Amino acid sequence: MSLTTGHLATLLGARLIGRPDIAITGADAADRALPGQVTFARTTRFAAAWMAGRASAVLVAKDLPLSCVMDDAINLLPGPDRAVLIVPDADLALIRVLEMLMPKAAPPAPGVDAGAHIDPLARVDPGASIGPNCTVQAGAVIASGAVLVANVCVGRNARVGAGTVVHASVVIADRCEVGAHCTLHGGVVIGADGFGYYPSPDGRGVLKVPHIGNAVLHDHVEVGANSCIDRAKFGSTIIGAGTKIDNLVQVGHNCRLGRSCILCGQSGLAGSVILGDGVLIGGGARVMENVEIGAGAKIAGFSGVNNNVPAGAEYMGMPAGPASEWRRIYGFLRRMGRNRGNLGNCLLYTSDAADE
Repeated sequence: MSLTTGHLATLLGARLIGRPDIAITGADAADRALPGQVTFARTTRFAAAWMAGRASAVLVAKDLPLSCVMDDAINLLPGPDRAVLIVPDADLALIRVLEMLMPKAAPPAPGVDAGAHIDPLARVDPGASIGPNCTVQAGAVIASGAVLVANVCVGRNARVGAGTVVHASVVIADRCEVGAHCTLHGGVVIGADGFGYYPSPDGRGVLKVPHIGNAVLHDHVEVGANSCIDRAKFGSTIIGAGTKIDNLVQVGHNCRLGRSCILCGQSGLAGSVILGDGVLIGGGARVMENVEIGAGAKIAGFSGVNNNVPAGAEYMGMPAGPASEWRRIYGFLRRMGRNRGNLGNCLLYTSDAADE
């Protein structure tokens, strides 16, 4: 899609400084963008990259001073073919621009590919699209507008909601449910057995614990490539509406996630973890079984959480604790290093260690 700086200003409600007729055909980072592309500046570092770069336009957060993106000595843009669009929120404005520029693929035609296998006892709405080599087993229900791209396996009595897109090589196992308008990226497994074993009474191995429950994804959930959501031992593993899960994430059996949670890449939840609404789990973080994390809490990347976290708290570290405490601890340890391990001297600096 081709736009101009004037069109963008109108669509975004932005204040335009510069020419309104500059064509915008793409977007990129400030240090890589070329003429004809738009970039964004939420901080002075991004603004400096725009000044030194070649992008034709920049989306600037309104709280940045104009001198960051213009020559304050003579109050000119850094070039006659460049423009500044001042917006309330540069990140939000960029999302809207990317939506405008995103290539629009034609929706797949409804119907069942000749190479797919649909059990006679399955129910596939005529408005659904079933791609090549997909398998839909007995009792499964595929709603109108759902898309199974290719090589998808939908197990017995499983359900896929309206408008949900299931990308290649996804498994939705027996009795699991995926709500409406979800997106499952390649290699996702919904409803693998939970990891449960018990020592054998004869001492010669372990017994597998049967997992007879299922996994339920509510509406508008997105799951990144090669992530796994285990089925419950009994009952359901639940992913709340609007939750977004990154690539390579593990959600253990009987976990219950609230609405609009964010789980970043390579994070993992052990069994029976409970997340309140709006919890954010940073990349690589781990949460021990039976831990409850309150609504709105944030867990920093690579943290190890082994106790409950209050609502709204920010935790980090291993084992995870309040972020403010960990910052003080880290500052104190840095003081120790500078003082060659002289603990007596370091104790004098404990109060201001967090400033380091």
